[in-house]
Formats: sequence, C-alpha cells, structure tokens
Amino acid sequence: MYLRTEGIILSRRNFGEADRILTIYTKDYGKISAIGKGVRRPKSKKAGHVELGSWCKIFAARGKNLDLLTEVETKKAFGIDNFSTAKANKIYHLLELVDSLTQHEQKNQKVFFLLLKYLDEISKENNFDLISSVFKVKLLSELGFFSAKSLKGSKSQEFLQSLENDDFENLQKRVKLDKDSYLKLLTFLDSMIENLIERTLKTNRFVNGTV
Repeated sequence: MYLRTEGIILSRRNFGEADRILTIYTKDYGKISAIGKGVRRPKSKKAGHVELGSWCKIFAARGKNLDLLTEVETKKAFGIDNFSTAKANKIYHLLELVDSLTQHEQKNQKVFFLLLKYLDEISKENNFDLISSVFKVKLLSELGFFSAKSLKGSKSQEFLQSLENDDFENLQKRVKLDKDSYLKLLTFLDSMIENLIERTLKTNRFVNGTV
C-alpha cells in the first residue's frame, strides 16, 4: 500500500550510515514515521526536502512499523527560508509541541492546518509571544486537552476563550499584553503541556532567549 499526502517534518534522527528516520505530521494520516533511505548522502535528491519545518508533498510505501519515503517535494521550507537561529528555534518549538501532544496514525486535518498557519505567521515575523500563546491554546483545545468553558468564574475565562476561538488576525489587533503578562500566560500553558507529556519541553530554553 502506498500513501500520497502532504506533511510537515516534525523531527528526524540519523539511522545507519546514510539514512534518517523522519517524524511527519501529514494532512491525511496524522503523525507517521518514515525512513528516508540515503538522505544523508551529499548527492541525495531527497536531502534538501526533509529539513525540519519543511512542508512537503509526500509519497511513501506503507510498512509494518515504519513507512518508506519514496518521493518528497518541498512546498515551503519554513525552517530554511530567510534563516536565522532565532527564527529556527521558534519553528522547532511549534514542531515539538505537535510531536509531543499527538499520537501516531490519528488523522486530524485541523491540527495540520493549524501548524501550517502558525509556521507561516512565524515566517512573517509577527509577535512570537502572541503566536506561541494562541497556538498552544488552539492546539490544546483541538486535541481535547483544554476548553476555556471549563474555567467558569475565572477572571481569565473570557480572554482565553478569545484565544481559543478567534482568528489570529483579529487577535493581533485586540490583544495588547506586556512582557510580564505574556510570561505568566506562557508559563501557565507550558506547565499544562509539560504535565500532559510528563517531561520538560526541550525547545523552551532556546525560545525563551529569543521571544
């Protein structure tokens, strides 16, 4: 069986002498793992298409435990276009969130398009404190881990409900928080996420120096 879809490269690790095992969040199959044969070789045609944060067309042969990447074509390389270390760290943070909070083979197109949209917002160099806050609330909500409706009586309910439901363009115009308020909000959200995944977010220590 073969799959043909779009996906975003969430993570990768070296395997053998020239291969890489890739974790990809796909539009049609959710999160999958696939092996890219020979992608670490200098002459590999796939090498430039499997960078972290790349949005790709994916062709793969399904395997029992691991799919085999047969063809890949970049649609947009978020992690490479206008590269900077600060920008890359922000992208890797969103990738880690999706990788950590989702299960393999559970299709959720809303998560795919949510990640795609907010990677694009990073590429526009919009306020990352706001991007990170909104993305985390929307991701947690979409995956069923959070609902502002459950915070009845809380002073923050209305604000968090707007982050959960409103589009980013409207929130950009309306949300005006100072650095300390963003820090408190992100600390609350990161604590919730780390309790869910039962570990510390690896990318937080890099992002906190760039936001």
